[in-house]
Amino acid sequence: MRHAPELDKSCPSQPVKGENDPMSVYRKTGSPYYHFDFQFRGRRYYGSTGCTGKRDAEEFERRERRKATLPEMQRPPISIDEACGLYQEHAEGLPSWKTIEYMLAAFVKGVGPKRLLSEITQRDLQLYFAKRSAGRSNATVNREIENARSVWRHAERTRFDVGEPPEWSALLRKVGRRPPRELSYDEEFRLFVHLRDDLKDAVSFLLKSGWRRAEVLGLRWADCSLEKRQAATRIKGGDVITRPLNAALEALIIGQPRVGPFVFTYVCQHSREKRRKGERYPLTPTALRKPFAQALSDARIQAFRIHDLRHTRGTRIVRETGSIAAAQKALAHRSMNTTLRYAHVLDEDVRQALDASESRNSHEAVTSHRRKG
Repeated sequence: MRHAPELDKSCPSQPVKGENDPMSVYRKTGSPYYHFDFQFRGRRYYGSTGCTGKRDAEEFERRERRKATLPEMQRPPISIDEACGLYQEHAEGLPSWKTIEYMLAAFVKGVGPKRLLSEITQRDLQLYFAKRSAGRSNATVNREIENARSVWRHAERTRFDVGEPPEWSALLRKVGRRPPRELSYDEEFRLFVHLRDDLKDAVSFLLKSGWRRAEVLGLRWADCSLEKRQAATRIKGGDVITRPLNAALEALIIGQPRVGPFVFTYVCQHSREKRRKGERYPLTPTALRKPFAQALSDARIQAFRIHDLRHTRGTRIVRETGSIAAAQKALAHRSMNTTLRYAHVLDEDVRQALDASESRNSHEAVTSHRRKG
């Protein structure tokens, strides 16, 4: 629905109905839908009802008239750019904000910054995310869809007009579940041989700690208490927790140059904008992504992601300790169900138990048979 302070001469030459006139729906030439057109207190309200039946169209117009007479019930419009800015105020404290930010920036550019949320259709979203799926995994596209949904919901809770909410579940891609990918010790050796020197410590910390990428890259010197052998991290969901540091993690932190508030930095490879080649800057997901992918390629390691470093630590903890609870604590999982993905490494213990019981039973059966013979 559009509002105009004065009559729009570009509209079809239909007589404009007054506020006390009866239903004013009509069919516009070339359109299968009924349109409405009325005035209230000097303002004109007109547009398509989206209805092909006259009775439905009249009911639509009744609702529009009620909204016109109760302006306090109307919510102000908001553009996609403004909605993302509004959401930033709410979410920029999350450890994953840097990733959310670049995804939302692409969304704003792709959909159009000035478009109102109430004008964006299901089809618009289908086309946009179909384009985003080129060269990206379904899981990544789903992450972008979830971010967009959060923007819509936050704008609605803040009492802006978001129109008819999209059917987000219909946009999500199918993601097949698979056991956590573990980096073998041979692959680990090859990876670090080919990894850029200025990134080795950060990747090593990811592997040895099992922390999420955002938690490691967001680690500040102020968060570290080496005397207590602890570090405070903001985990997924925004909660801040204190985590223990072992000798290996302490050594990695101590070995970092102090060039800013963040512990892990990288050496700029090419001068651009405000960054100069050879200088150190805070390590970001973007700065890590390409050189990590290149190291995997050079090391001939396939089907492995940065997040799989976390999976590798979880798997190794369970394998070495046999404790799902210890892995849950180390990985800061809220639910044990999440950690149970690593239970597959205990299958070998079950096999050994089966083999041991089978051998013993077989031996007893043979001995008993011989005695009877």
